[in-house]
Amino acid sequence: MLVRMIRLDILAPRCSGEALLRAVHRAGVLHLVPFEAPPGAGPALFGVEPARIPITRARRLLDRLAELQAALGATPPRPANVGELWDHGLAELEQREAGLEPMRAEAGRLANERVRLMAERDRVTRYRELMAGLERVAGHVPVLPGYGATGIIVGSRHRAVFPLLRDELESLTGGRCELVTGELDRDRVAALLIYPLRDAPAVQSLIGGRNLEEIALPYEDAGAPLSEVAPRLAARQVRLTDEIRTLEGALATLAAREAPGVAALAVVCGDRLAELEALVGAGVSDHLVCLSGWAPADAVRQLAQRLDREVGESVVIVERSSESRPPPGAPVALRNGPFLRAFEPLTTFVAVPRYGTLDPTPLLALTFPAFAGLMIGDVGYGLVLVALLALARWRLGDRPVVRAIWPIGLAAGVATIAFGILFGEWFGDLGHRVLGVEPIWISREEGLVPLLVFTVAVGVAQVGLGLVLGAVNAVRLRERREAVGRLAIAVVLATGLVGLGAIAGVVPPGVGTAALVGLGGAIVLAAFSLGVAGPIEAMGLVGRILSYARLTAIGLASVTLALVANHLGSLAGNVVVGTLIAVLLHALNLGIGIFDASIQGLRLHYVEFFGTFVESGGIPYTPFTSVLDRMVEPSVASVPGG
Repeated sequence: MLVRMIRLDILAPRCSGEALLRAVHRAGVLHLVPFEAPPGAGPALFGVEPARIPITRARRLLDRLAELQAALGATPPRPANVGELWDHGLAELEQREAGLEPMRAEAGRLANERVRLMAERDRVTRYRELMAGLERVAGHVPVLPGYGATGIIVGSRHRAVFPLLRDELESLTGGRCELVTGELDRDRVAALLIYPLRDAPAVQSLIGGRNLEEIALPYEDAGAPLSEVAPRLAARQVRLTDEIRTLEGALATLAAREAPGVAALAVVCGDRLAELEALVGAGVSDHLVCLSGWAPADAVRQLAQRLDREVGESVVIVERSSESRPPPGAPVALRNGPFLRAFEPLTTFVAVPRYGTLDPTPLLALTFPAFAGLMIGDVGYGLVLVALLALARWRLGDRPVVRAIWPIGLAAGVATIAFGILFGEWFGDLGHRVLGVEPIWISREEGLVPLLVFTVAVGVAQVGLGLVLGAVNAVRLRERREAVGRLAIAVVLATGLVGLGAIAGVVPPGVGTAALVGLGGAIVLAAFSLGVAGPIEAMGLVGRILSYARLTAIGLASVTLALVANHLGSLAGNVVVGTLIAVLLHALNLGIGIFDASIQGLRLHYVEFFGTFVESGGIPYTPFTSVLDRMVEPSVASVPGG
């Protein structure tokens, strides 16, 4: 159901503004909205003073803490640390952050040194690759004192650059140079340039002008024969790797000791920033602070008691009365039992219903699993689905997605088993072949017409119910013309069905004639109430209802693939191979069935059913909650105060 909300104005002396914000934040039930000054109260009485609210300071503090967290690595805060810091004001948090300066400097030094060593190791690694490509042709070439060496790498298709480069290099150095090349791999060619150090600037300019990938020989190896360079590079690579591991260990030790505290400081600072931003939307004067928002009706008393206890008796809570029902701007909060609560995210996935209307969650929880069971409709598949869900619940039960899916999947699995019993299906016709199982109701492979009639009847019932509920919602919203129009379209549906019954001979002709007269009158009434949209929507009822035939189509596809799996398995000629083929095809069928049943079942609800009565445009209820509440994960769609 939708929770009844009350609009509140909470006033306190300006000197108690920080305590008021802190208490409201900790209570976690007030959906904040911008303050609206009462009539006659101008800016002189309630004027927002953003220049006097230290938002910039809080943001800068949060940025500095984020930089420190990036250096230390992502680490979740400990609840104990958050609880210890949470009541601190911005100035106290700034002092705490200033005390972290020595640790910040140490973390920065370690991080910078790690970056430098990793860059050096990367350079050594690349030069080793270069030397490996040149080993056969350049191993005997010495690098003499006073000479430098530079490696370059080009793509194989650009190897023609080397003769040109050799000519320019010889011209530049007067022939005192050497250039040797070798295949680095299938796509790259490496070259080594040896030249006098006095010509190094000109050589570097030459290489840069050619836009070549350059790898400079480490200065430690200048003058060594190239045959000795590779072992030295390998040893240096090992040493750099050891040094990097040592630095990473030091960083890990520092992070283990300091990161949770920094994370706690950051999340508390985030709460202080949220409070300051809330203050911008509040009513602020030299003497008063006023917060405005919505709270669940049954949480107002507890909120008042909490404010009285934590801020003082000077706090005044004013409930704004509204002549209109439902009041405009009220946020929407859903509150249902544990089972229905799992379906609330599906209810609000496309649109949040308007405040004051009916909650479609119970209807969705009833019919969505039933539709899934009707489409899959196999006892074996249902048992496998329930077993897989139970395994996920056992092994991964602490994960939110598993907790959210478990009730929905379990209901769909039970419905699948129930319809499988009615259809007599156990992995297709395997139950009939092995155990002689017979359908209690109809066989889907033979009873296409009865099943199609049933699914269309389901569509008639659900669409008709939606039209009636649409009229109820319109009455609750005080939209009389809309209510009359919804009822008129419902009458169109009912009289149309009676008229079809008369044509089929199952309804007396006189009743059919009266129904046709009522049909015409209902269409006129729908046009009078809703305009042109009324008759158009009435004619669209046929499409809405026939859309439910997809329940039969998908179910028929599922049972056909199950029969194919069993048939192909029996044709294999080998029990093991046949069983493997059947299992794989049944697994594929179950996966496709779950996907199709979920998508098509939701589509029928969102488009055909919800489209007849759900009034979209609701504002989600987002209470002003602190990190203390967010660290303890709430149940799905839970509402404070419930």
